[in-house]
Amino acid sequence: MTLSRRPAEKRRIVALVVLSCLSLGSVAGLVGGLVSCQPEKPTVQARPLSVAEAQRLADMRVTNYRDERSGVSATWGDGNAQVRVAGWVDWKKALAYLRVGGPGAGNQRGLLQAVPGVVANRPATASEAAAEAESPRPSDATKPAPPVAEPPAEPPADGWRLRTWTPTGQKATPLDTFLSLVFLIASTKPDQADLLARSEARWMGTDRIGGTAVDVLLGPAVPPQPLPTATPSKKASPQASQRPERKTTPSPSAKPTRTAPPTALNELGGAVRYWLDTGGPKLRRFEALLPGNLSLRVDLDRAERPEVNAVPAFGGGTIAPRKPTKTETALLAKMRQRNYERGGAKVTVTVPTVPVADLRGGGWLDWRAAVAYLAVHDTGKPTDVAVLRASVEGMSFQTKAGKEMDTPPMPAPYDGWTFQPWTERTDARGGLDIDLLLGEALAAAAPDRDTASFFEDSASFLRKDTIDGDPVTVFEIAKPAEQGIIGRGQARMRYWIDKSGALRRLEARTRSGTFAQLDLVDGEVPSLPTDRLG
Repeated sequence: MTLSRRPAEKRRIVALVVLSCLSLGSVAGLVGGLVSCQPEKPTVQARPLSVAEAQRLADMRVTNYRDERSGVSATWGDGNAQVRVAGWVDWKKALAYLRVGGPGAGNQRGLLQAVPGVVANRPATASEAAAEAESPRPSDATKPAPPVAEPPAEPPADGWRLRTWTPTGQKATPLDTFLSLVFLIASTKPDQADLLARSEARWMGTDRIGGTAVDVLLGPAVPPQPLPTATPSKKASPQASQRPERKTTPSPSAKPTRTAPPTALNELGGAVRYWLDTGGPKLRRFEALLPGNLSLRVDLDRAERPEVNAVPAFGGGTIAPRKPTKTETALLAKMRQRNYERGGAKVTVTVPTVPVADLRGGGWLDWRAAVAYLAVHDTGKPTDVAVLRASVEGMSFQTKAGKEMDTPPMPAPYDGWTFQPWTERTDARGGLDIDLLLGEALAAAAPDRDTASFFEDSASFLRKDTIDGDPVTVFEIAKPAEQGIIGRGQARMRYWIDKSGALRRLEARTRSGTFAQLDLVDGEVPSLPTDRLG
């Protein structure tokens, strides 16, 4: 929606941030340390890749991306240290949904959803852990253990804990490296077949998986990339050409300039063994050595590919973006007027801004006075509370320690506040996530109805959903800086609207790639502090 109709609305509360999505083919930071270089299994047939084999390996990642989804089962470690994983991956959504179990799962046991860089864990309950412990285990530690059960088709709504993950370095866990490999085997474009052919990739032999004939290829975890094209130097001036050439001695510590892409597997993220169909680039299995020298085996089930619904922190149910109908644009046009008529609402916020914080809180919003007043805390420190008062001018805040608060103190204290105008609460990445939510919520009310035609191009229908059993329609509305740049379904702000036109939930993509939520519930709103505090 446009916020240029009223003077107060001209003062944008937060700066718009157009998020750049993490490409599935991005390999920055992974070269040279993702997995260990696995020793080749004894075979007299190992040889360099043929041209056709290099092309099939080059097409593997884009084939996975085009296939969209696959079932996943994985195992690493042995005996009582073994970890088993089962579930699904959606490469187009860049989303994995898994159950982690096995005797070595430890505190990782339970449900897991992941997007590149962020993991949501839901620890197993005591009864779930006990039920798995009673499952039979093989007497021979060298034999594969039975897989864990797949996660429930509909993810539980609560109990999820967020954290960041990194596939390399001292803090990398086997689980994190496994997740990285699952995402890295898909890309929006083919790899460079000629570079793969010149690398240490090898044909290792043949095998069969589920009756399908496959070739076993040893290849890189991260595909080789062509070197960037050198920028032509500027033509030297006549005066410069008359100066005597100055000879320099290279520094002993200076690294030589690479003249060709790396070919060694240990420079390409390490070695991975891939099982590809003999007649095409479809991947059936891959193996690698995880940190700690743990043997990883991952099987992909191409027949088991259900739609994967994300938890709220990752955007919720599947969306089907399209242009809104005339009925839907009429609903959007009366949203702000409907909110203004409501006067205000009780609000709750969920702002997963990992690794900085995972905020929860609640309070009230008064649309007539254009004020929001709430208390928030990090889930890891529930007794360290920040009390916030937001208006069109900026944010007033103070901290309270030692006591949990679901809502801020009433009446509001008048001492101990610090005030910041909105322009001082931004950085190079834009406005803070919670500021964006509160600012958009304050701007979502007006005494007059908007023009329906405005939403024909700026808004998109995403899906039908429910809140507390009530049906709602989920829309996105692209900001001016997003229009013409992003596709449908990629805007930063989402709006959950009931059949009366009332806004029931605001949703925003955070700066860490997750989704924050602000829920609005009708009810009595106390008298909020209307004067600036601090």
